[in-house]
Amino acid sequence: MRSAPVADEMVWADITRPPVPLVYLDLNHYIQLTKASRAARGHSAGAGRTITVLPGYEALLDSARRAKSECRAVFPLSSVHFMEVAHAVPSPRQRGHIADTMEELSDFAYILDRPSLGQLEITAGLDKLYGVPASYGSAPLLQNSALWAFGRNGEFRFVNEYTGEDLNPRLRKQLGDEEFEKQLAEMNYLRERKLLEGPQDAEIAGLREQGYAPETYELGAQSRLNFELETSALLNDDRQWRRGRLRDFIFGREIGHEWLRLFVLHLQEREQDGFRYDIPEDQVALWAAMPHVQVAVSMKTHYHRNPSHRWKINHIADIDALAVAYAYCDALLTDAEARAALVNSRELRSFGAHTPRNAQEMADWLDGLPAVSDPDTPVSHPLPRPA
Repeated sequence: MRSAPVADEMVWADITRPPVPLVYLDLNHYIQLTKASRAARGHSAGAGRTITVLPGYEALLDSARRAKSECRAVFPLSSVHFMEVAHAVPSPRQRGHIADTMEELSDFAYILDRPSLGQLEITAGLDKLYGVPASYGSAPLLQNSALWAFGRNGEFRFVNEYTGEDLNPRLRKQLGDEEFEKQLAEMNYLRERKLLEGPQDAEIAGLREQGYAPETYELGAQSRLNFELETSALLNDDRQWRRGRLRDFIFGREIGHEWLRLFVLHLQEREQDGFRYDIPEDQVALWAAMPHVQVAVSMKTHYHRNPSHRWKINHIADIDALAVAYAYCDALLTDAEARAALVNSRELRSFGAHTPRNAQEMADWLDGLPAVSDPDTPVSHPLPRPA
């Protein structure tokens, strides 16, 4: 098996992003921020009980609010947030409280989904190996819709269900520009809010009749968990891998299981679009330079190095979210186990997000962010790393 180290130079997806730092917070930190917010407003935990706020979260909430209001940071959400709120928070009331905090900090800005980012990394990598200019245009890393977190455009379009005619121009003319934009903004807000906080219990039966099936996410995650359990069994049967080239072993399985199908589909797309599409001789160089793929490989290697590690669906979700966040955000706050998988992977230290250990450290980092002269003009990723 050929060695597959992390490339000396990453090849980034051709994306645009805000020129201010992107800060990713795990769901458990949003839950703690929600407690801090509700406690500060005098709410109780029910039955007169006081809300317990863990150390550092009052400071983090204040710092995050300042950084957001002063346009010194953006707090995007991801598809994993979206799914975790639906599955990890069963109470509609609690989901609503957490959605309040997420909405306040994010303004419903979502990071592009992992498969789409992977395809953009493949595109950029192939163009570099071929020595040709960019074959396709750039894409925004963030959009203000949960649909973007699943690779879909969140823009509202009104169409005639029989003819497919775009009705937006006609409606705009009837309502006038100002009223049309006002009603569109109201519909966007209601959609995004309902998507984030999920349905009320009384709504679920009717939604299921229309195809609502949240368990589909769990089935897909379970299938990928089974793959990691199979990997663990293989490593237990041949223990030399854990003593030697474990990362190469994980690298090969990761590419074969997660990315080869998308790679082939992209080559077919290039052929149809008239771009070069031959398979490069050095495929390892392609995958080794894909930033978020390398983060996922390193995290999985870290976990698989311990034969006693107990894989759970939560690990799959964490890796999906943090592989993207570590590569395409500028700071992230996660749990101790996932943070250890990132910071102990020395091969990732040439790139990636700042990873404070706790809420207070993140608050201090946010307070130290400078103002940006033009925070609304998109720029290419990545931002220059501070010295």
